Amino acid sequence: MPEENRFAGLSEAVDEDDSDDSADESTSDAESVDGDSSATTVEYDSAADETATDDEPSADSADGESTDADDPTAFPFDATEKKTVYVRPETIDALEDARALVDAQLRTDHDVRDLTGREFYDAVFRLAAADTDGLIEELLEAREE
Repeated sequence: MPEENRFAGLSEAVDEDDSDDSADESTSDAESVDGDSSATTVEYDSAADETATDDEPSADSADGESTDADDPTAFPFDATEKKTVYVRPETIDALEDARALVDAQLRTDHDVRDLTGREFYDAVFRLAAADTDGLIEELLEAREE
């Protein structure tokens, strides 16, 4: 087992973050990871509860609606919440390959040319949340490997 500290660069990454609260959460998340040294950290944007992120007064929302009308994405960036997940490298590689295929099919079959990461990852997590039986099967298969 290598004696390298796999969190050695974490403090530098945390220092780049503007918020001290976010830095504390990132550090505690990293410290709670089990001993799987092949884990890759993946950050994604997910849909958040609008009441939790709506800090703007309603008078400003009229201006935001005109710019949102120009945005063809499924939801605005402001409706997202940044999270961190731990995924094996081969899993994230397969997901990125799937993203490329989905993007290509959206372009060719549906003339959608501006797929965003937030839309893709939100759809991935909504699909996973809707198919809990499939998740259970995947988890059991992974433990048998």
